[in-house]
Amino acid sequence: MMIIFSDDKDSARQDILSRIRFYAFPYSVHKSSIVGRGFLFLQSDSSLAVLSLPAPTMSNGKKYPKQRSVLLHWLTMKEFSSEVCMEDFELASVQKELKSAVESYNEEVEVPVLMRFRCGHVAVGIAPLVPDIKLCKMLGKEYYGSGKGSGAVQLNIDDM
Repeated sequence: MMIIFSDDKDSARQDILSRIRFYAFPYSVHKSSIVGRGFLFLQSDSSLAVLSLPAPTMSNGKKYPKQRSVLLHWLTMKEFSSEVCMEDFELASVQKELKSAVESYNEEVEVPVLMRFRCGHVAVGIAPLVPDIKLCKMLGKEYYGSGKGSGAVQLNIDDM
């Protein structure tokens, strides 16, 4: 299963972000308050096409055999350059776009996002912060604690 047209890919990415926004964006706001300016790195071991399905049932009617999930990290550009690009040189190709997004986003209303899926699809962009910054701060503290939380967050799409 594959998504061919770029408009369909845009729509699928936006759909994924809208499903996880009440967890992903509070995580982003919370982590940025601790770590500093950076971006949300969303990755999945599922393809963009599989994640875009409303339910874990594939087009042939069979149930998707694995749990569909996304892994979220908040990274600074320094971490991206020194850790991620060293492990995955293909992501270095988006470094210029990503740096521009991180330098230009408005923390009060936007979040820079880097997405990578199993199918090889990679996207960089700036997403609108939904819910608003005040609610994201409150939810971030509630979900992820008030201390120096570290690590990634895994969200199981089918449990949402």
